[in-house]
Amino acid sequence: MNNSTHINHSGQDKYPRDKTIVDLFDEQVKKNPGHIAVTFENATLTYLELYEKSNQLAHFLKASGVREETLVPICINRSLEMITGIMGILKAGGAYVPIDPEYPADRIKYILDDTNGSVIVSDSYGHSLLKSITKARVIRIDGDKEAIEKESKEELQTSLHPGNLAYIIYTSGSTGKPKGVMIEHLNVIRLFK
Repeated sequence: MNNSTHINHSGQDKYPRDKTIVDLFDEQVKKNPGHIAVTFENATLTYLELYEKSNQLAHFLKASGVREETLVPICINRSLEMITGIMGILKAGGAYVPIDPEYPADRIKYILDDTNGSVIVSDSYGHSLLKSITKARVIRIDGDKEAIEKESKEELQTSLHPGNLAYIIYTSGSTGKPKGVMIEHLNVIRLFK
């Protein structure tokens, strides 16, 4: 049996054990650079466009202190920018923590305090919510766009591996306080494959 592939007991469900979400995304970019990767309402991004935008954000995040397994809350409504933000965080080696801007302020504050994130990815709408809740640096994908677009479109080199955290999602805890569930890259790949 190949060390980089896992087979379940029934002999089905092969998945690469040596890949991260970033690796699989980059493989799609190489195979289908001009194909549409994501669509939201009437806007689209090709794999190559998403690759370049997320690489620029990754470089910007690294310059802001994001490293492997740095928890980076992302507070953006569903949009192309949200996907760019998630991929940028992953490409910088970080683990994203999704926060719905529609959450009550006390829930947002709890998640921010619990993750102790020093950098948050958001947009101008989210920034207006966050500025009264946290002292962390809020990187606005729209407001900091000019600075982000000055960064390299080339892949950022990290020591990211499949066992690194990909994201933490907060669920309703049995105590009434949200509880963070940690998900590694390998868990996501296993589910997708």
